[in-house]
Amino acid sequence: MNLNQKIKPIILCGGEGTRLWPESRATFPKQFIKVGNKSLLKHAIQRVTGTDFDTITFSTNENFLDLIKKETKNIKCKIIVEPEKKNTAAAILASISDDDISSKQPIIILSSDHIIKNDQLFKKHLESLKKNLGYNKIFIFGVKAEYPETGYGYIKSEKLFSYRKVTKFIEKPNLKIANLLFKDKNVHWNSGTFFSTKNCLIEEFAKYQSNLSKKILNSVVYSNKKNNCIYLEKKYFKKISPISFDYAIVEKSKNVFMSVLPNKWTDVGSWYQRWNIEKKSKNNNLVKGKIFLKNTSNSYFFSENKPIVADNLSNILAVNYDDVLYISNLKKNSLKDIYPVIKKKFAKVTNEHSTVHRPWGYFRSLYASLGFQVKEIVVYSGGCLSLQKHKFRSENWVVVSGIAKVTLNKKSFYLKPSQSVFVKKGSIHRIENTSKKLLRIIEVQTGSYLGEDDIIRIKDVYGRN
Repeated sequence: MNLNQKIKPIILCGGEGTRLWPESRATFPKQFIKVGNKSLLKHAIQRVTGTDFDTITFSTNENFLDLIKKETKNIKCKIIVEPEKKNTAAAILASISDDDISSKQPIIILSSDHIIKNDQLFKKHLESLKKNLGYNKIFIFGVKAEYPETGYGYIKSEKLFSYRKVTKFIEKPNLKIANLLFKDKNVHWNSGTFFSTKNCLIEEFAKYQSNLSKKILNSVVYSNKKNNCIYLEKKYFKKISPISFDYAIVEKSKNVFMSVLPNKWTDVGSWYQRWNIEKKSKNNNLVKGKIFLKNTSNSYFFSENKPIVADNLSNILAVNYDDVLYISNLKKNSLKDIYPVIKKKFAKVTNEHSTVHRPWGYFRSLYASLGFQVKEIVVYSGGCLSLQKHKFRSENWVVVSGIAKVTLNKKSFYLKPSQSVFVKKGSIHRIENTSKKLLRIIEVQTGSYLGEDDIIRIKDVYGRN
């Protein structure tokens, strides 16, 4: 292996991150949530950007493509687009099968929703480990346990040289087992970050998952390439049985080694972990929004719009959005267990926010009832909605601020504040913002069906189907 060869980063960003609901939703998952002043995905991008790294490959699914494009607008990259979620084994093999990756090139595979402090230390660690890769080693990064954590997997290993040989993987334990693991010096947290070469990974897939590999590789061979996106072929991809990279390869391979990560690492997998890594204010409270606290400590309060007043409380989690309020004990919430029930009982509030982001801007649902819905539409400067029509609904648009360029069937015209237009069901239409200011529109939809899937796109500048 050429030690001067650049490291190829692959960032997995197709998960939903349900343990940070209601901030994380099915259509706006954890990797797009901001920690500090940037999203978790931006943290991951920064971690593997620099002269030592090749262009980043992102693995995601169709549901998150618009969000990925927005986050990667100013960087050169590739995006592997899955037609549906099939877990990490399929995501990794599809990503490393790119012909642009040379057979002996080192590859770092990382999640999009972790925090690793000190990017420079992380980069130096990769460079020092590179010479140990050879052609038949998969390194997984272990983290020295700081406390008995039940939300992480664990790795047991034995000392070899500057790295360790993995002897056992341990699933997320109960508290009793976690206490025992915490005391064992040969046991580390599993960070889920992998370092290997293309050759090694391809060979391990061929050895342990030959049938799975054929289906994944067929979806790559017959994929559709458009700009920097590779859309995996649906027919073959649908045949894939979902399985994680850990179960499919890592727990079977005889070539898995562990390197202890020198950085402070956090999988932001719970509200308590989120509270733990962010900056707190007076009395150890993390406060975002219009919040008034008295005699309250060690708590997390967030409100999107409405004020929260709290008095004589401790260890409280309160996350308030326009459409839902979640309250729990900060350290002992059972969101992971109750989420499936919430999803079944209140599907809308687990699927999407009342504010839904698009590449052209966003829209916010203000009110909905039988047969009608009111939305606020905000279009960024230069933003352009798709040329489209609807089968079941008509729309009334009123411009609140900015200037809208409207296409309606064969006509194009401009609307100023307080001007309006009626878009009849079946009409071909589009909104554009050609000005330098934000465009705000109030839209009133009427019809027998008002779902977001009632959109027949005719032309779209963002390449959406």
